[in-house]
Formats: sequence, C-alpha cells, structure tokens
Amino acid sequence: MPEGRLYVLIRGIDMAYDAKILAGLFYDRSKITVAGEKDGLPCPEAGDSLIILEKKEYEGGFSAEAAFYDSVSTQVDISAILEGSGNPSCSHSMNITEEDMNRPGGVLMRNRKIICGTVLYFVLRDVFKKELPYGSLTGVRPAKLASSCLEDGMTESETVNLLERITGISREKARLLYEVACQEKSYMDSDDPEVNIYIGIPFCASRCLYCSFTSYPIDRMSHLVDPYLDALERELEFGAEWIKSRCLGINSIYIGGGTPTALTEKQFARMLSMVGQYFGESREFTVEAGRPDTITQKKLQIIKASGATRISINPQSMNRETLRLIGRNHTPEDIAEKFRLAREMGFDNINMDIIAGLPGENLDMFLNTLQRIEELRPDNLTVHTMAIKRASILHQNVHEYVTVPDEVVDQMIEAARDSASRMGMKPYYLYRQKNMLANLENTGYAVPGKGCRYNVETMVERQSILAFGAGAITKIVIPSENRIERADNVKEVAQYVERVEEMIARKERLFSEIL
Repeated sequence: MPEGRLYVLIRGIDMAYDAKILAGLFYDRSKITVAGEKDGLPCPEAGDSLIILEKKEYEGGFSAEAAFYDSVSTQVDISAILEGSGNPSCSHSMNITEEDMNRPGGVLMRNRKIICGTVLYFVLRDVFKKELPYGSLTGVRPAKLASSCLEDGMTESETVNLLERITGISREKARLLYEVACQEKSYMDSDDPEVNIYIGIPFCASRCLYCSFTSYPIDRMSHLVDPYLDALERELEFGAEWIKSRCLGINSIYIGGGTPTALTEKQFARMLSMVGQYFGESREFTVEAGRPDTITQKKLQIIKASGATRISINPQSMNRETLRLIGRNHTPEDIAEKFRLAREMGFDNINMDIIAGLPGENLDMFLNTLQRIEELRPDNLTVHTMAIKRASILHQNVHEYVTVPDEVVDQMIEAARDSASRMGMKPYYLYRQKNMLANLENTGYAVPGKGCRYNVETMVERQSILAFGAGAITKIVIPSENRIERADNVKEVAQYVERVEEMIARKERLFSEIL
C-alpha cells in the first residue's frame, strides 16, 4: 500500500487525464502524479510508488499492460524497470486481437482508452483491495457502451459478459446499463429532423445545500426577473427563426432551472406564453414545477393551459429534519398536498426527484422517503446519488456535515430500484458525475411510455439541443462526423441581460460554421 506519492507513467497512449481521475478514486488525488512519455520520467523519493501503463500495437491487434512497483526512488530505478529489470508486486495485461475487434461488440474492443483504463483499474483494485461498481468507467454516459452492444445485435448475457471483461464493471451494473439501453431505444422512435429545446430559469426560493446549478435566490434578484425575461424572449425569437429556416420539428421542450415556479404568477404566465408563441407544439413538453413551496393552484393552471405534458414535483427527501438541513422551506406534507392537487387537475405524467446519501440521513430515513413516494405513485422517479460538487455550499463546509458511508448509499440505491419496480417503473436513462458517493449513478425510472424524451436525448446525444437563458449550453450534434459542438451562455443573470446579443451571436457563429 503506497504511503508517499503515487506516480503513474503512461507509454504508448495519451490518457493522462483519464488515468488521474481513475487513480483518484483509490488514492489521495493531491498525492498522484501522472506523466506521459513527453513529460519525461518521474523523480520519486524514497517511499513513493510507481505504476507503469503501456499500450503496444502489433499487426492485427494491440496489448495493454499495467504494473505496480512498491518502492522506487530515482530515475535510475525507473529506467532499469523500463529496460526489463525489477519485479512488480502486481500486474495485469489484456491482449486484443483482430478477431476480437471484428466480432459483435468490436467497436468497444477497438477502444484503446477503455482497454488501457481497465488494466490500470485491475492493478489499482488489487493494490488497494477496493472494487468499484463501475470498474474502470469514469465517464458521464456509461449506458452508451451497452447501446453499442445492442446495435450489434448482442444479447443481454453477451453484453454483460463483454462489459465485465473489458471494463471490470460489476455484473449487476452491467445488467442495469443493458436495461437502460433497451429503454432508451424505445424513446428513439423517429428519424425526422428534430431538435430539443432547453430554457433555463435561474431563480429559486432559496439555495439548497448541495446545489451547483446556475441559480439565484429570487428574493434578492427579483428586480432582475423582468429584464431577464425580456432578454430571454429576444434569444427565443432568434432560436425560433433558425428552427423555422431549417424546417426542423421539435422533439421536446424542457423548462428547468433553478425553479421556474419561483416566478410570480404573472411572470410565470408570460414565460410560458413566450414558449408557446415561439415554438408551438412539440412531442413532449416538461415544466419543472420543482419545490412545493413555489407551487400554487394558479401556476398549475397556467402550466396546464400551456400544453405541458410532463411536470416535476421534487421532494429530494420526505424527512422533515433533512429538508430543514438542506435549506428547503417546505414539509413532506406540503409535497404530498401539491402532488395530489396536480393529480386532481389532470396531470398524468409527474416526476419526483430524490437523493440517496443526503447529509445526516440513514437507511431507515431513506426507506421512509421511498414509502411515502410509493403512496403517491408518481409516473417517474429520478434517483440521484449525492454528489459533493465544488460549487455547492456543502463542498465549502463539508466538515460540518455527517457524510453517509458508501455501503449505506449502496443500500439506498438498491432500495430505490426495488421501490421503482414495485411502482411498475423501469430504468430508462442513467448518468454519472464526479464526486458521487460510493462511485454510483443517477437513474431515471418511469412507467413504460412516461419517461422523459429530453432526458434520453441528453444521454444518447443523437439530436441537437438549443438552450436558452443564463448558463444554458447549446449542443449541435453532427452525426456524419461523430462530433458535438457547443455554444455556452454566461451564467450570471445581470451579465446575461446585458450581453444577450452576444449570446445570440455565439449561436449564429456556431450555426454558420458547422451547418
């Protein structure tokens, strides 16, 4: 077990960033140095350890090998190791042949970074005696790997076996990815030229402890709401004109934030009226109603009149003490009341978000949340694993809060999956983030046919997303070149208001350059 610094020397492939992220899941990131061949040999001191990761090409295939050396102290030692001297205390290798690359799932077998990352993971796993549920996978969209297997006509068993072999993922998580990939496919039912619309409303009743989104307390920013809507309308008008000029259909519209319902009823009605005016009908229209303390009967009526097909009412927890701790000004009873009101008004596709691993919560408290949600029976349940994000209040003051142990978070996630199953839901989208407890995932569950198209498209990246408002990121998908180009809006509200024409110009440049 390393006591000093851990050096990772990479030869034959450029993946220093990926290697540091992976190694950082096992060891103190501040004590890890990753170097490529161009960086030269590391200069460790006594007590430092070394991993050498090397990829070699040969006719018809390639190999990857990682080896761990307990103690190296000089460049001379490392040079000798590279020349064949020295016995590693742990090593792993993987050999990929031309036959491997040409069979179903071969697109994954050809991915050098995946294979190299996996042999590095196997070494780290054995040295630190720690297994990760997702093995070597550190990316946001792991279900894409299962989707690739599905496209190759592979069965669940074949997919699970392949993912387990080349990523080190657990069989349980591999099966989850396969199930998600199957559900995603059911929502990709059109080849018509379509785009998706995201509209950000960056205001909230208060800032939650864990939040890192572009969001500002509306009581301090109320004077900027109307100017913000003015600027937003200008940007929406531009987007609508561009969509019309391209004869594109609209797959989905998603209004998020922040909390859109934090606006006054008059402002909220104006915002939704703008959306209808500029974009008309879409196959799906989601409005984040969000926090119960911002929902009124009038606002629900406004949403209903706008033609929205899906809303979110998000508790995060159904425990009073947790809600108070994380900065939410409502009770579990408020959540249930507003949910039932929405049902009475005819909303037939309601999502609820919860978070596993909120500070101070134990398994029994989380099970209480699940029980109370089952009593309400939403159509969607989005289960987030707690992530301690750099821009959050929690990250800045993490020492003041009780962190939930990884093994308990894992139990929470499994309990949530069981709960979703009891409500007749299947997992239909999944993504991962940095700094998630237990290195787990966020999963969206839905009753068949009630999942969110917009969420699916953000994961599969098959269609472009035009995004409007402060902090919104437009993503233009270019399938023929297998690439995505982005245009970011500034995050700060006052800056967005002042610079909206610049945000429009950014989109214009992007569209003119690639389309």
